[in-house]
Amino acid sequence: MTDVLSSHNQWSRTTMPGNSKHHYQKNPRRTVPRSIHDLSSRTTLRKITLYRNGDRYFTGKQINITPQNYLNLRHLLQDLSSTIDLPYGVRRLFTPRTGSEITDINLLKDGASYVCASFEPYQKLEYKSLHMPHVTFNIEPRKCDKCLFF
Repeated sequence: MTDVLSSHNQWSRTTMPGNSKHHYQKNPRRTVPRSIHDLSSRTTLRKITLYRNGDRYFTGKQINITPQNYLNLRHLLQDLSSTIDLPYGVRRLFTPRTGSEITDINLLKDGASYVCASFEPYQKLEYKSLHMPHVTFNIEPRKCDKCLFF
């Protein structure tokens, strides 16, 4: 019985079995990011503001999204349906300025605003400048001859 280490049929550490022309080389690329800024755009947290389509009294809702948590845009829209109250759930996302539809989760940008819609077409409003109206009621007491209180 021959010792494995003294065998003449040993593979060289630098060659691939069965193909002596190609050599193994260590991958010079790093697999771990050098700093937090080297993370791919798919793993970074994005803070976005969502508005309801055509609702001038909805002031917007800020949420944080990590795209790696969703397989595709459909899964994100399902999650948004529980956050934004729409009759048929969130089915579409639009950009507020141009009204172009977002079709990929990687198109979402950090700090950007988007308009959520069900099946209806995009309705152009100034979504970023929406605010709740300040309503005050001035109730003055009535002066009445028959009233004993005043």
